[in-house]
Amino acid sequence: MRYVTKRRWNYLFNARHRKGHGIHSPFLFQLITEVIESKEPFSVYPLLEDAAVNVRNMIRILNVESYQPLHPTAKCDRPADECLLHLLPVRFDRLLFRLVNEFQPRSTSFYGSTFGTTLLALALADMGSKLTARVENDHYRSFCRRLLEVYEVQNIDLIGAVSVGRSDFVVLLNPTDPENCDNLLTHILSDEDFRGVAVLCGLHTSPEMEEVWDRHKSNSVVRVALDLFEMGIFICREGLQKEEFVLRF
Repeated sequence: MRYVTKRRWNYLFNARHRKGHGIHSPFLFQLITEVIESKEPFSVYPLLEDAAVNVRNMIRILNVESYQPLHPTAKCDRPADECLLHLLPVRFDRLLFRLVNEFQPRSTSFYGSTFGTTLLALALADMGSKLTARVENDHYRSFCRRLLEVYEVQNIDLIGAVSVGRSDFVVLLNPTDPENCDNLLTHILSDEDFRGVAVLCGLHTSPEMEEVWDRHKSNSVVRVALDLFEMGIFICREGLQKEEFVLRF
């Protein structure tokens, strides 16, 4: 975790774009000021916050050794710290909700390990479409299933298969397995017809994850790369100038 702390200080020093300052693209200016930095109090926010509190309370009493990822590379002092790498801060779950609400993808996919709060955010953004969540770890998948039952969210197809499907909005939350994230992004971004959004969570948790981020942001399919520290966003929309920004979020 010392590495993350050091990288956060570096991020805070270099993150210079806020409130659209220095952004010339009308599309990006609107996305940053009205979506990413939005202060609108959406009605689902209290539910997301309640779910996050419940999950964190459960983590404290669970045998967290069962929830370790399949290929751990992160160095944490306590097992619970490593588990929390798979639980996004609530403000980032809210951001994912706003992004899906803004882009209105025809299909959304999730890959990785999660306790379910991120799935809630993605699913609640568009209850009329199906979210495919590929959660390979049996323990995480079981936890997600129970959480989704509690909050009566039914538009999620929760599966254990790791096969890659086509989707317009993709979220990768598996920071302890950079190789898997790299392979998934390689498959997704190798499709020259991909015009959606890919989100990489935990891009600064290790040197290996930063290498994954740096490698794929140079892909010609990626037009805009936004670094928000806990989350990196690849926008693959035609007509946009190739740009990269470190946003203070």
